[in-house]
Amino acid sequence: MKSATGVAASAPPPAPPPGAGFAPPSRQRVLGLTVCAMIAISIANGVSAGRVPAWPAGLLAWLVGIALFRGIPRFQQVQVALMCACGLAALALAASREGIDVLVPLVESNQAMLAMLATVSFLRMVTPSGAGATETLPRGRRALWQTLLATHLFGAIVNISAVFIVGHRIARDGALTPLQAKVVSRGFVAAACWSPLFAAMAVVLHYVPAVDMLAISRVNLVLALLLLGYCVVELLRDPAADEFIGFPLHREALTVPVMLAALVIAFYNLPTGWPILTVIELGAATCVTALLLARPWRESRRLVAHHVDRELPRMGGEFALFLGAGLLAVGIGALASTGHIDYVLDPGSAAQAIPLLATLVILTLVGIHPVISVAALSGLFPARLTHPDLVGIVILMAWSVALGTSPFSGTTLAMQGRFGIPATRFLRWNLRYLLVGFVLASAVLALVDYFALA
Repeated sequence: MKSATGVAASAPPPAPPPGAGFAPPSRQRVLGLTVCAMIAISIANGVSAGRVPAWPAGLLAWLVGIALFRGIPRFQQVQVALMCACGLAALALAASREGIDVLVPLVESNQAMLAMLATVSFLRMVTPSGAGATETLPRGRRALWQTLLATHLFGAIVNISAVFIVGHRIARDGALTPLQAKVVSRGFVAAACWSPLFAAMAVVLHYVPAVDMLAISRVNLVLALLLLGYCVVELLRDPAADEFIGFPLHREALTVPVMLAALVIAFYNLPTGWPILTVIELGAATCVTALLLARPWRESRRLVAHHVDRELPRMGGEFALFLGAGLLAVGIGALASTGHIDYVLDPGSAAQAIPLLATLVILTLVGIHPVISVAALSGLFPARLTHPDLVGIVILMAWSVALGTSPFSGTTLAMQGRFGIPATRFLRWNLRYLLVGFVLASAVLALVDYFALA
C-alpha cells in the first residue's frame, strides 16, 4: 500500500507488551544525572565537614571521566594518558614501601574541583548570550576598554563562560576580528591571578596547604590592574580600534555576575568553615535556582533538561584533565614520601620564587596545563610550606600571564572551537603580552619582598 504522497506506507507497529511504554534514559542523560549526583554528594561533604564521605563523589567522577574519555580531542587524550602513565609509574615505584595509603586520595582526587566546575556550568542557562535583533552595539575606542573590563569582571565570576558570552555578543557572523579576540582573551585570563571564583584559585586552594585566599587576591589584584592598563595602552594603538565593536553594558548582562558575587561573599562570611569550593557551588546553585524560579515552569524545566542531557556530557575534557592531574599528583606525592625524590620545593622569598614563575610560564606555553604543573609540583611541597601564600601568588601569576598565549591551553582551544580562530594565532597575538606580563609579575614579586606582603 502507498500513502497519498506516493511513499510506501509501513505496517503499524505491533502493540508493545505490558510495561514496555517506559523508554530507558539515554546515555547522555545518565551521564548528566551522574554528574548531578556527584555535585550533590560533594556539596554534602563540604557542608557536613566531612561527615558525609567524599569518596562516592570521587567514584562517580571517575565513572564519568572514563565514559567521556573517547569523546575528547586527540591531543588532550594523549596529554591525559601521559599524566596517568607517569602517575601509575610513580605509584608502582613507591608501592614497595608499606604503609602508604593512596586509594582514598586517588578516588577523591579533584572531585570537589569537578563538582564546582559542573555547578558553575549551570549559570549558562540563566545568562543572556545573544544581542537583540535591533540592538546597536557600542563602537570605537571607548567600547574597546569597556569590553576589556567587562570581560575581565565577568570572567572573574563565571570563568570561561565569559569568553563565550562576550564573544557571541560582539561577533559578526560567528567570527571575531583579531582585535576582538585579543581583547576577549586578555581580559579573561588576567582575572585568573586574583579572582576568588576562578578555577585557578580553586586549584591553588586545593593543592597548596594553609594558603590565605584574601592575601593572594590582594597582592595579585595589583598585577591584574597593571596587565589591564598595559592592554588598554597597547590595544588602543591598533589601527582597527576606531571601528572596534564592543560589548553592551546592560543591567540584564550584569545580573548574573553581580548576584553570584553577592551570594558567594555572603556564604563565605558565614561562620560555617565551609571550603571555598563548597561556597562557590552553593552560591552558583542558589543563583541558578532563584533565576529559574522567576521564569515559567515549563521553560525552566526545558532549560534544566537540556543542560543535563546536552551540556554536562560535554565536560569530558575537564573530567579527563583533572582526574589525570589528580592521579599524577598522588603518584608524585607517594614517590616523594618514600624518599625517592629528594628535591623539596619551598621558596623562602619572592625573589627566589621568580625562577618558579618562569618555569610555570614556560611549561604552560609548551602545552602543559597549569593544573598539571601544579599537581606535579604539589608532590614536592614539604609538610609545611614556609610561605604558602607566596607559592599561591606565583601559581596564579603564571596562569594569568601564559594561558592566553599558549596555543595548547583550554582558553585558546575553546576560542578556536567556538569562533573558528586557529589557536596558533594567539601565540603571535599575545606573545608580547606574555613577555610584558612576566616582567610586571616579577616587579610585583619584588614589591612583595620589599614590603613583606607574603
